[in-house]
Amino acid sequence: MYRDVMIWINELPYQVVYLIIVILASIVYKLAFARKLPLLKSIMVYIFLAIGCVILFVFHYMGFPIMVAMLLTIIMVVVTRVRLSFVKRD
Repeated sequence: MYRDVMIWINELPYQVVYLIIVILASIVYKLAFARKLPLLKSIMVYIFLAIGCVILFVFHYMGFPIMVAMLLTIIMVVVTRVRLSFVKRD
């Protein structure tokens, strides 16, 4: 199944694959690392994040499971946040 998903993703246009990687990286940043910043600084952070995603895009086409790793990271951060919210309630 993983192989079928990777074949389907690789058949997408490269702009779409890059956009998916940028969106996943933005979600990871927002969930795990983001602090309240002024608007211009936030824009600069996301611009540099998009530039840095070029490396992840290249790694994706080299065969590394970049999207899977980012999806697992998002799941782990969400589980950690939910777990921390339960601990804070006690």
